[in-house]
Order: sequence, then C-alpha cells, then structure tokens
Amino acid sequence: MKSLFLVSGGLDSTSGMYRFKHVEYDCLHVNYGQRAYMEQSKFVKLHCRRLGKRLIEVDLKEMGKMFRRNEVFQLHEPIRHRNAVLLPLAIVYASEKGYSSVYVFTVSEECKYESNKPQVLNLMRRLADTLNTRLVFPFLGFSKALVLKVGISHGMNPFETYSCILGHKTHCGKCSQCEARKLAFQEARIPDKTRYLS
Repeated sequence: MKSLFLVSGGLDSTSGMYRFKHVEYDCLHVNYGQRAYMEQSKFVKLHCRRLGKRLIEVDLKEMGKMFRRNEVFQLHEPIRHRNAVLLPLAIVYASEKGYSSVYVFTVSEECKYESNKPQVLNLMRRLADTLNTRLVFPFLGFSKALVLKVGISHGMNPFETYSCILGHKTHCGKCSQCEARKLAFQEARIPDKTRYLS
C-alpha cells in the first residue's frame, strides 16, 4: 500500500524523499500561515516533479491568521504546537484515503518553540494506532548532519532545499533554522554553498 509523506521543502524531509524514492508514496504539504510557505512550496514541487510523486497541497492559512490574532509580536511560525495540528490531519487523511503509513522526517523530539513535543508525538502515535495507520519517524534520533549525508548519497541536491523561517528568497543566516542548517553542513564537512544574507 502507498504511504503519505509530510514534507516541507527543507533538508530533512527532502532527504527522506530521496532516501525512500523507491517507496510508493504521495507528498502532503500544508500551508498553515508560515511565512516561509512560498519558498517551501517551490522546492516541494520541484522534488515531487523530479521524483514523479503526487503532491497534495492543503491551504490552512486562514487558520494561521486566527492563531496570530491579538499577538503582540507577529510570529514567523503562527502555530507553536504545529505538530498537534499537522500530524492529526495527515494521520486522519491517510486513514480515510487508504494509505498504510505516514512518514514524518523530524530528527529530534526536542524543539525550542514546542517544549512538550515529546508528549505530542506520543499522543500522535496513539492516534495512528487507533486509526490503524503506521506513524513512521525514520530519522528520529539522527543528527541533521547525518540526514544531510543520507539525502546527498541518494541523489538530493541540498542547495535545492529551503530552511529559513523568514520566507525570503535568500536564507537570512541568523534564524534558528538557518543556524541548524549551517551546523549540519559544518558537522558533515560538506562545503555550504547556500546563499545567506549574513
């Protein structure tokens, strides 16, 4: 049976797309109002075309606006607990549309902005079990550097991915995701040809 991959156009999920390119899967990309959506979407579409995978796009940006309402600071990621929103959507969609499993390419259960992410992921595992769907975290516990190497070894061009949370065409170089990206290249000892503003 076919699997459903939750993708973002970043290093981790794109590495997963190439690592498991021989698996039969469709890709799910969700616009939940994140500022980086347009750049993410560009690379998600590129790799789906290249690998011959069907892309399912879901527009929830109005929900993102609702979460931003009355916020003093306009967050780049409008939903702090986005895993509690995106994973149930993917799991229920997979269950009702006949997919055997949902692949999520997070590398760590820890998250600066989502302090209770481990508990959320455990609840998602229980939800998937209840709906007879496998929830798979193939890179959980891996370093980002190792995931980068895995993607490259299976044909991924890492410079055709997007990590920055600000959503500009050029990576800012200073946000938490850009810093994690830089560190991954350094630890993997791979020259980083990504263009950064700083």
